[in-house]
Amino acid sequence: MPGEPHGPIPSSQFTNEQIVNWLIDECRDAGSRIAALTTSGDRILAAGSTVIALGATVAIGGGKSYLLMWLPLGVAIVFVHGLYLTNMTQALIGYKIGLEKEVERRTGLPLIAWQSRVIAHNGSRRHVMSVFLLGVAVYMASAGLAFTQATHTLTPGAWGHERAWLYITLTAAGVIAGTGVIGYCYWIQRDSIRSTEQRVTDMFAATTARLGE
Repeated sequence: MPGEPHGPIPSSQFTNEQIVNWLIDECRDAGSRIAALTTSGDRILAAGSTVIALGATVAIGGGKSYLLMWLPLGVAIVFVHGLYLTNMTQALIGYKIGLEKEVERRTGLPLIAWQSRVIAHNGSRRHVMSVFLLGVAVYMASAGLAFTQATHTLTPGAWGHERAWLYITLTAAGVIAGTGVIGYCYWIQRDSIRSTEQRVTDMFAATTARLGE
């Protein structure tokens, strides 16, 4: 008795209209995920920035400015999380562009082309760079405040004077480590859109060649 067939069903058993409808549904789902990820990311980053600002204000106003030595760490955490969300969003955008181009290839019409045509050249890369540079400026400012407070421990009678060089060393190490992590996270997300789009395009091209469509 022959066993049941295994593996994917060849796309030749589906009509082109069915495939296009599925691709359009997937495009819309990817668009919803992009919107949800962007919204949640904005809220998380706004909350993180608010907590950091309030914490710094309370530390200075309460006479505990030595806590500012931890400020770069807080900024780095928010910064890295923002880069992670940017990477995920850009990967989804690249995925959606690949799907939209496949729909256009199959139909000959840009039936759904928001990412691939309508806003393809709206300067999103420049926007990401602007936000990144703003984040770098904030991180540098926090590092400056941290170093100022760390070197203040060298003053006789200041908090932590007995271990001043330890605090200075830890602050410097933390800033250097944070800078390295931020730089790495930015580097890995810089081409997320293009690389993901290319993988989707290659996937469909390989499937088309295998099935002889």
